[in-house]
Amino acid sequence: MLKYTLFIFAVLVANVAFWYAGGPTLWQSAPAPSSGSNASPAVVDAFIFTLQEEVNKKTGQPIEGYEPAMFLAVFPGLTKSDFAGVDASIGTYQFANGQLRLDMDGAELVHSAAGAVTRQGMETLLYNVGERIGVDVRGDGTLTDVMRYLIEQ
Repeated sequence: MLKYTLFIFAVLVANVAFWYAGGPTLWQSAPAPSSGSNASPAVVDAFIFTLQEEVNKKTGQPIEGYEPAMFLAVFPGLTKSDFAGVDASIGTYQFANGQLRLDMDGAELVHSAAGAVTRQGMETLLYNVGERIGVDVRGDGTLTDVMRYLIEQ
């Protein structure tokens, strides 16, 4: 219960800090997300912040970005299949035959951060998780519903 309470507190603090910093004005010139999730930018940002903060607390902050294995190690409710179609710095994650792999679309220039999940990838991850657990992140489903599932499973 304490872990859940601390999580809710962290999400609330992140939202207050975001809105205090002028959050809504940050998207006025930003392009619309193309992943198709249609979740509000504030929900996506809170999701990203929360997942990354938990990874930082439990495994340390990665130098070259956050990869699926890091999130899978921290959140028992995540599955490899949740990362299907998630964009990385180079390429997209694919899930087939129980395996998650990074398809780099034939890229020749590969760097050590190629597998880092992008913002658009995180939005896709949120949508995939919501679809799997039956929480509509575009409608009345909340980030709290999604995070509760990811933590408590």
